[in-house]
Amino acid sequence: MRILWAVAILVNIVFAAGQNLKDMTLLELFNHKYYTYICDKRWKYINKYNNKREDLLSLVAYACLKKRYLTPALDLAKVLKTTKEGRKNATYIVTLFLMKKFIIQMVEDDLNIGNIKLPQITDNTMGVVFHYLEKGDYKKEKKALVLNIGDKTYKITVSKTNDVVIETYINNVLKSREYYW
Repeated sequence: MRILWAVAILVNIVFAAGQNLKDMTLLELFNHKYYTYICDKRWKYINKYNNKREDLLSLVAYACLKKRYLTPALDLAKVLKTTKEGRKNATYIVTLFLMKKFIIQMVEDDLNIGNIKLPQITDNTMGVVFHYLEKGDYKKEKKALVLNIGDKTYKITVSKTNDVVIETYINNVLKSREYYW
């Protein structure tokens, strides 16, 4: 009986939290770090703010990028076109996506990207790693690319669902695993 009450209370709490999210503004959602919720509702925001509020659309795109959801962020890149900042943000998103596609080809097809030079992105692990891949500072080990940068080692693989996976090791201890969808 206690378990039944606990489950009922938990369901009530989850349902109540979901209702509260619908009542929150985009800025409130972002400030409370509901990035997945924002990204999932991106079309609601695109339809509401397209050609009106690129600052808010950029915030939606940033929410997707915070979760490393590159493919959904492309939906925002398509509509960020009317302001200088919007176009800059769209280029940032598309560049990250292009990096992902090149990495997949490098892992799966042994693509050599030595003659490719993309804008450098320093505030994102994949952007940082890609810069070293462009320079050829990596080793290919089976279906992985391995970079050694100082005391960090990055192992880059491709998941079965075509996500780029970047594992960061410090002194041979796994510190993080990031999936770029």
